[in-house]
Amino acid sequence: MTRLHAGSRRDDRGAGLVALPWSVLAYLTFLTLAVQAAVYFYSTSVLTAVGHDATRRAAFGGGSPAAIADAERWLRSSIGPAVDVEKLRWSTTGETVALELTAKPPTVLIDASALIGLRSIERRFEVRRELARFAGSP
Repeated sequence: MTRLHAGSRRDDRGAGLVALPWSVLAYLTFLTLAVQAAVYFYSTSVLTAVGHDATRRAAFGGGSPAAIADAERWLRSSIGPAVDVEKLRWSTTGETVALELTAKPPTVLIDASALIGLRSIERRFEVRRELARFAGSP
């Protein structure tokens, strides 16, 4: 019987010790970026829902300063400490209440948001003011 590979064989023992740590590092890096993106999109969803509800609460209160302060207090308590709200700007016109919201999403392990371009969340909400009318009132 003849050997197929006659001559010297190259020994591959130990080659996995070099490739395995780099593979694990690449996997964990991509996993961290994916988790950071998921946290960003979850934070965006929560801020959008809570911002719209807070604007609606302020509009239902007629857009008064007391209603806006109450809506802002509710917004901050609903978001919680994880999301850093950087800017809240309320404005009222004759018929609408508007809120401009800028926030920084939470980070996971490292601040990977700069790497993937997800640094801040900016939203604008505008809701028509509601005035309570009772039966028989004009």
